[in-house]
Amino acid sequence: MAAVTVLVGRDTERDRLRAALVDAAGGAPRALAIRGDPGVGKTRLLDAVLADPVGDVFRVIRAEGHEAESEIPYAALSLLLGPLLDGIATLPGPQAAALEGALNLGPGAGDRLGVAVATLGLLAQAAEERPLLLAVDDAHNLDLPTLEALVFSVRRMRAEPIAVLLTARSRADTSPAVERWLGALPEVPVDGLDLAAARQLLGPTSPLSRATWEATAGNPLALLELPVAGASPLPVEPVRLSTRLVRAYERRLSGLPDATRQALLLVAVAGSADDAVAEALAEQGLDVGDLEPAEAADLLGRDDHDDRSRGTGALFRHPLIRSAVYHAATPGRKRAAHRALAAVHGRREGPGAGERRAFHLAAATPGTDEDVAAQLTAAARSAAARNNHVTALALLERAARLTPSGPARIRRLLEAALTAQTAGNVAAATPLLDLALVETDDPALITTACHLQCRVQMWSGQPTEARDELLHLADRTRTAEPVRSAAMRSQAALLSLTIGDQQLGLAAAAQAARDVADLPDVERLPVVLVHALALALANDSAGARALLTTCEPLLAAADPLAVDQLPVVAANTYASIEEPAAARRWLEAGVRSTRSSGAVGLLPFLLTWLAAACWRGGDWRAALTHAHAAVELAQETGWATEEPQALAMLATIEAGLGMDAACREHAARALRLGAATGLRIVEARAEHALGLLELGAGHPRVAAAHLTVTAEFALAHGLGSPVLLDWAGDLVEAHVRAGTPERAQRALAVLEREAAAPGRPLADAIVLRSSALLLGDDEAAEPAFTEALRRHAEAGRPFEEARTRLHQGEYLRRHRRLGAAREALAGALRGFTRLGATAWVERAEAELRAAGTRTPGRRRPDLRARETRASTGPAGTPTAPRRGPAPLQLTPQELQVALVVAGGATNIEAGAQLFLSPKTIEYHLSNAYRKLGIRSRAELVRTVLSASPAPA
Repeated sequence: MAAVTVLVGRDTERDRLRAALVDAAGGAPRALAIRGDPGVGKTRLLDAVLADPVGDVFRVIRAEGHEAESEIPYAALSLLLGPLLDGIATLPGPQAAALEGALNLGPGAGDRLGVAVATLGLLAQAAEERPLLLAVDDAHNLDLPTLEALVFSVRRMRAEPIAVLLTARSRADTSPAVERWLGALPEVPVDGLDLAAARQLLGPTSPLSRATWEATAGNPLALLELPVAGASPLPVEPVRLSTRLVRAYERRLSGLPDATRQALLLVAVAGSADDAVAEALAEQGLDVGDLEPAEAADLLGRDDHDDRSRGTGALFRHPLIRSAVYHAATPGRKRAAHRALAAVHGRREGPGAGERRAFHLAAATPGTDEDVAAQLTAAARSAAARNNHVTALALLERAARLTPSGPARIRRLLEAALTAQTAGNVAAATPLLDLALVETDDPALITTACHLQCRVQMWSGQPTEARDELLHLADRTRTAEPVRSAAMRSQAALLSLTIGDQQLGLAAAAQAARDVADLPDVERLPVVLVHALALALANDSAGARALLTTCEPLLAAADPLAVDQLPVVAANTYASIEEPAAARRWLEAGVRSTRSSGAVGLLPFLLTWLAAACWRGGDWRAALTHAHAAVELAQETGWATEEPQALAMLATIEAGLGMDAACREHAARALRLGAATGLRIVEARAEHALGLLELGAGHPRVAAAHLTVTAEFALAHGLGSPVLLDWAGDLVEAHVRAGTPERAQRALAVLEREAAAPGRPLADAIVLRSSALLLGDDEAAEPAFTEALRRHAEAGRPFEEARTRLHQGEYLRRHRRLGAAREALAGALRGFTRLGATAWVERAEAELRAAGTRTPGRRRPDLRARETRASTGPAGTPTAPRRGPAPLQLTPQELQVALVVAGGATNIEAGAQLFLSPKTIEYHLSNAYRKLGIRSRAELVRTVLSASPAPA
């Protein structure tokens, strides 16, 4: 085996890894996944890079994934962060609590993304003292929560001197759940050696034929081990290397003493020969000396790079050896090994001891066992009480599968499925619910399982199917369980409103409200709120306001982290009845609550609608920031239904800002994902964004084509043109500018219906402006413009007001009333400039020049070229163009940091809010200072917050 230590044929891969370490040591963090088949030499490549002189610059923490612990949440994280745990005390409170809960160090909350944020903070803090290198072997065997925390941290590093090198098997040998995270990292593929390198590896005394080389695909371990194991000559056709290698190791194991094989099995079950294994060996009448023959056979070795104290410290030379040891053992011996380790962990109180005991206890149990299942359930509920829902899910799933058939088993399956949603892992709920439905004929349990299935479908990209099934369930249970039926019908109503089926949504919401009319107000709050939203979208502002009046006191006491997302429902209702301040207040309160508690999984929904509120209120800087964050978090949390909604909102904001390429890219992604999930309303919103972009750019015919798609959807679904899907005023303008005013009549009729409701100043203003546009040069247009501006003063929608001033100025200029025209156009220019609406700024400047006012006369630059030169945001998207207000010179991430810091947060507090390390906050702040030409936080406050309050 000595030949294995000679690294041949890997110069290209080695140079790339060295370059990554050099960059990281200089403050540019790097993460690479070394991917390849088993035995191809990934670990040897990693070892060689660690042995290079550049590796001496770093503090090295070495970790590895173990198959036996891949289902124990945070098993690997507790070992990976073990040397750094002294730094927990310096983390922000919510982060420290999350990490302590996950690692079983305290009673804190173990929210999965809160743990990830704390991991980032701990790593960044450690790198302050010396560059940090995380070397993770067999990352495909990490438990998913650990892998998620690690990749989450990597994706948010910007200025930390940290390198992360992982080895993992190729995509074909990795589960989709694991690949979701590993696939996010840049790869260094490691393929089989070429023939020359393979011959160099074996040396001159071991001639290698081309046929043998082809059969092994150049896999180094296959080339080295098969001859040693006495295998027959390899056939010419391709072979399954992993099977062949495992068989080779099994033959080597057969020559070991029985006590050594038994001791090796304990190491295989535990992952390494640590002190827990030493105790478990004693449980079985063995000791660490029984491992010596395995070391002599080169099956075990020691890790000189490991930064942790690991007892005896013996590790398997290769993961395939561990697999061979474990799978070669009889079921009885494997269970005995698990029982021994369960007993050891049962006597401990350290990080993860309780969880490890539970998992080993489950693995040691053949068949079903109610007593063991009850113990697992109790452990799961204890974890859930600490908000460590990831661990609770894993424990409950095993508990359910160990429970004998009957109602208790079904209830545990349902509890596990519900916990999967809380843990942010909706995909895990589906097989649990399917199993529950197969095994029970109890009507109540079937209803519960079906209801949970609908909740999974809601978030996993099947909203229409979920809505239809919810209505069916509500009808079926209305007589027997009227309260539950009303809740399901209300959820179906909300889904209908979300996907644009307003008429069905209104009917379902009204029926649900009638069914709970006799309940106390606090119990029927979610149903009443949905009914209020349905009334508002149906243009019944008075009815919606009346319901909101009864809900307002209860909302303040409601749980902002509940899955019903009451702050979002309330905010959209207030927005729909033109009370934008109340809408933004509820959304900002929701964002604050979720951030302070680390419940990142709820943020995508809140941030999408907060971006919409900021867009409507004219705070486009904050809107852009929130929309970018919503898209990124929707991707990271797996909310397939929310991602296209967030993308459509982001595209709309970019349309207003004149970010041509970014708007088109995000609209296209929204259309693609919306089609995949059946969200036709996303298509309507994305087409509206494209229409607004073209309208601003002076392409009214193209704009009208896009906006007509939105109009057809809205009219077909009885949506009209509510504030949550504006389109009619834009379509009227597009038709007028395109010279086809006769086609604008349907849109005008919709606007007139909206304006008929009392207390709708924005609707009044837009219908007046649209009427004036359709009057053309008729003298009756002037008083319509004047009255529209008076109504705008009440509405608080600066973009719409600036557009009305622009149209009024154009009208006055055509009538040669140049003084009045210049005044109106100057007001429009100020409004557009304050917003950063670049295309509209240029239109206003052009009109001012035509009215006789000298302006800089800037030639409109190529927006695509400008966006290409700009920095990119967290999702790799172009940032705001470098025009308009100074803050729009910043990337979305820089702007988000600047807004939070300008609101009074320290770097540490800002990092805790935005799930970034203090070092990254400092990095983004430095860039912001440089771009804005400022030097202090006081200047930052004046520059960034001069036009609007700080966001949540």
